[in-house]
Amino acid sequence: MSISSIERYREWARRIENDPRFVAEQMKLTFANDLVLLLEARGLKRTELAEKLGTNRGYVTRVLNTEYNLSIETMAKIALALDARISLRMLPREEVERRRRSPVPARTARRRGRQRDFVAADRPARTRR
Repeated sequence: MSISSIERYREWARRIENDPRFVAEQMKLTFANDLVLLLEARGLKRTELAEKLGTNRGYVTRVLNTEYNLSIETMAKIALALDARISLRMLPREEVERRRRSPVPARTARRRGRQRDFVAADRPARTRR
């Protein structure tokens, strides 16, 4: 990759970082990823979540594929159905950057390339066979 290509990429990255649509999509992706991780941790399937929400599996799939424009109320409904809480905070950019550079907390584990921030109590108990 040439230096001019790298500079063009960096400029593009700076532009989209300040695009509200990009930021919103990033937030929806984070929500969907957290939802998948929580479903896995609780041992639930999409169908079971749909039953808890009083809807169908297709709706849950749309939420997970970020095709659905989620309202905060919808996210809260999903979180409550899973006995979870949502944290929506606005932080100064420098605080976010500082947190990104800090070491990963000890309770964080890696699984299939995704970050997990759930404590052991959120995971279903393993049984011996």
